[in-house]
Amino acid sequence: MQVKNEMYRNALDWVTEAGEIIKERIHQTLDIKLKSSHSDLVTAVDREIEAYFVNNIRQHYPLHNILGEENVGNTLSDSPYLWIIDPIDGTSNFINRKKDFAISVAFCCDDQGVFGIVYDVMAGKLYHAIKGEGAFLNENRLDSINRSSVLENELVAVNTPWKDVEEIRQWPQLYRLAARVRGVRVYGATTMELCDLATGSLGGFAQYFVNAWDYAAVRVILEEIGGKFSDLQGNEIGMIYCGGVAAASICVHEQMIQLLNAGPE
Repeated sequence: MQVKNEMYRNALDWVTEAGEIIKERIHQTLDIKLKSSHSDLVTAVDREIEAYFVNNIRQHYPLHNILGEENVGNTLSDSPYLWIIDPIDGTSNFINRKKDFAISVAFCCDDQGVFGIVYDVMAGKLYHAIKGEGAFLNENRLDSINRSSVLENELVAVNTPWKDVEEIRQWPQLYRLAARVRGVRVYGATTMELCDLATGSLGGFAQYFVNAWDYAAVRVILEEIGGKFSDLQGNEIGMIYCGGVAAASICVHEQMIQLLNAGPE
């Protein structure tokens, strides 16, 4: 327990320090490179921030595994301990909007989330949770999101592949969901959407594909306040799962899964 709390405190310090580095870099000329497409980008700041975390983890916990989006120092061993890092979730927002992006850090043991930290850098919002001890926004405890609600009354983040019409047509179930809810919101950063689920600003989240670093930290936060995560078929998922994801309160999640798997009307 003492070691877990020490790691948690260290990670909180590292995240806030990384946020200060980003604030210094954000108005400088950015070195931007394309990854898979013109909208899938990485900057030198992404890699700098990930390297900052990797160096700190290696210094303090050299036997731990690391999974980071930019693969700056990913390691895999038989250790049960794993850090999952997204140095800047929402890189396009970081480049174009100078806001609406976040640092995301999760720590896991044996494929179970131990703690998660998400930092909305420019808004100064630090979401964090350690399993079994509640979830917080800065110093304020977050309320449970488990409440009765009708899907039609909710705003939901629904993310589909927008670049290719033929690929979009492969996801009719997400369009059924979008048509049923009160409204759809898309932020360009998975962590930001899921954090709004944690505060009640959104009622649900569904995305055709996510990587572990997109959701791992905020998953710990949401599950601490009653949130439910699964794949789009409603199956349980591990902490390093990649694929379609649905998340909401238990009540709304059940309605989402039923609709997503109901077949064409």
